[in-house]
Amino acid sequence: MLLSDLSNLGSFVSGVAVLISLAYLSFQIRQNTKHSRALIQQGRAGRISEAALHFADLAGEPGIVKCFDGDADITAADLRRFLFMCRAAFVSAEDSWLQHEEGLLSGTGFDAFEASVKGGMGGRGVELAWALSREGYEPRFRDYMDKTLGTNSHRALPGSQVNLARWKAATGASQ
Repeated sequence: MLLSDLSNLGSFVSGVAVLISLAYLSFQIRQNTKHSRALIQQGRAGRISEAALHFADLAGEPGIVKCFDGDADITAADLRRFLFMCRAAFVSAEDSWLQHEEGLLSGTGFDAFEASVKGGMGGRGVELAWALSREGYEPRFRDYMDKTLGTNSHRALPGSQVNLARWKAATGASQ
C-alpha cells in the first residue's frame, strides 16, 4: 500500500467522521429545541396555574364578581384589584402570544392559549379592563386582542387614566 493510498483512506475516514458529527449535532439541536419548548410550556403552565389560584381567592368576592360582569356599581378598591387581576392575565397572554410569534410556542400550545382567551376573557368586565389598559401592550398584540375579544370599546373611552370614573363611563352608569 502506497502512501497516497493511505492518505486517500484517511481522507475517506475523516469525511465519514465529519458526516457522523454533523448527524449527531443535528440530533442534539433537535433535542435542545424540544427541551427549550418543554421549559417554555412548563413555565407557562406554572404561571397560569399560580395566577388561577390567586384569582380563585378573589373570584367569589361580590365586588370582583360585579367587575367580571361589567357592573357599574363597584368600589374603587374592587376595581383596582380586578384591574390587577386582568393585568396579570393580559401580561401572561402577551407573553404566550410573543412566544408563538417567535416560533417558541407550538401551534397546539397556541390553540390552547387562544381558546382560553376566547373562553376565559370574553366577559364584559374583562373587555372593559382590556379597553382601559390596552395602550400598555405591544401594538400587534393589541390588534390581536381587539380582534379576539371582539371589542372596539377602547375607541370610545376618553382620557388615559384608569379609574373608577372611566369604568362607570364605559359601563354607561351615571357618576
